[in-house]
Amino acid sequence: MSRPRWAELEWARDSAFRFFPLLRHDELGLVLHPFDLATNKVLALVGRLEVRDWIDVIESHERLQPLGYLAWAACGKDPAFSPGSILDLAARSARYPDDEVRQLAFAGAPPDAKDLAVRWHAALAAAREIVQILPPAETGKCVLDPSGALHRGSASDLPESLRLGRVLFHQGRIRGAIPTLKR
Repeated sequence: MSRPRWAELEWARDSAFRFFPLLRHDELGLVLHPFDLATNKVLALVGRLEVRDWIDVIESHERLQPLGYLAWAACGKDPAFSPGSILDLAARSARYPDDEVRQLAFAGAPPDAKDLAVRWHAALAAAREIVQILPPAETGKCVLDPSGALHRGSASDLPESLRLGRVLFHQGRIRGAIPTLKR
């Protein structure tokens, strides 16, 4: 006899403003696109103090898109913030000891808070460089590569990518939109 599978769901209020349409998940139904979830987590860092948000943003920076691009786009969801103000506020609020990190449930061993802090400060430094380079007229937009994938270039690569047109900007909207690539 198999045991029932349970999932812990954290209900949250979702804004209808998204960069991408909702995705269908086999078990959960409609879910946010990972990019929209990541930008929501970036905004959460400036409005609440939760260790899980901090860890999620570090992971999103490393696995999805660098923090500078996430903060850049997050301004489209909340125009009260600039990318720089998001980074400044997040930098001040994100400090967590090992005890707090260990209170969360992880599939394996919990990460080390010191290691997380090192990764966090590196992400912040890189993010500040990226937001200084991106064109101000495109603030609040998702940054894509020519194929329509999330742009993952470093700050050192960004000026050349911008000059060569290898960076596209995707505007979010109510209910999200599939990017239309124009060359």
